[in-house]
Amino acid sequence: MEAALDQAMHEIYLESYIFENDNTGKRIVEALKRAAFRGVKTHLLIDGFGSIGLPKTIIDDFEAAGVMVLKFRPKTSPWTLRRRRLRRLHRKIVVVDREIAFVGGINIVDDMDMPGQTSPRYDFAVSVEGPLVGEIHASTRRVWSRVAWTRLRPGRVWDNDRYTPSTSTEPAGLMQAAFLVRNNIRHRRDIENAYLQAIEQARFEIILASAYFLPGLNFRHALLDAAGRGVRVVLLLQGRMDHPLLHYASHALYDSFLDTGIEIYQYHKSMMHASRGKCRC
Repeated sequence: MEAALDQAMHEIYLESYIFENDNTGKRIVEALKRAAFRGVKTHLLIDGFGSIGLPKTIIDDFEAAGVMVLKFRPKTSPWTLRRRRLRRLHRKIVVVDREIAFVGGINIVDDMDMPGQTSPRYDFAVSVEGPLVGEIHASTRRVWSRVAWTRLRPGRVWDNDRYTPSTSTEPAGLMQAAFLVRNNIRHRRDIENAYLQAIEQARFEIILASAYFLPGLNFRHALLDAAGRGVRVVLLLQGRMDHPLLHYASHALYDSFLDTGIEIYQYHKSMMHASRGKCRC
């Protein structure tokens, strides 16, 4: 990601739930500032709760360097019980020059920041090139524009269509890929439905890695049905406890899964933040 930021020539969109002022965060801060100094239109969108620890001095440095910074729902109160306070920007996306994108679960944070941790957090991200980058770019730009208008900062919405990316319509490989959005408006269950479709079509094997595993009834039934028709189902789940309530709720499901032959493995080497699925059809 840092290398891609340093190669940017036109524009950068970076969205992150967590942006910490640690060694990792400082490297990305400097990369974004270098890009802005080169004249790259640099956009940084962070969550008001997840990135609450990012000092104002860093934001001021960004502004002085020409990096545009917005916060998603910056006003957070621990004293309210309104469900809206849980609606966060949980995306981790970077798009550079509409030619390469990074999508995954990796925040801008040092992976060794947990007390007593001896290994980095286990996580996934993918780099994307080719036609799909256009869809990812359009999504990041829509979110940026929406937040800019809601924060009454319309000047932050720029016309970014003055150049044509060289690879936006050309395949970059042989892999087929799709970009799915999840939000509380029109796409509440898009990702879940894609998982359910893949699970229902699986004939040989399903492997799911999930750090926070508490599936709904439809998802549980889909896994149990797959195991019942002879599909090997493997779950790689968080072994270390970081959210006790979720930890015990997830464990309450183990017996029903194990009874149908589903294999469950717990990752204990370090904290796990990964979410990934693979189905063999």
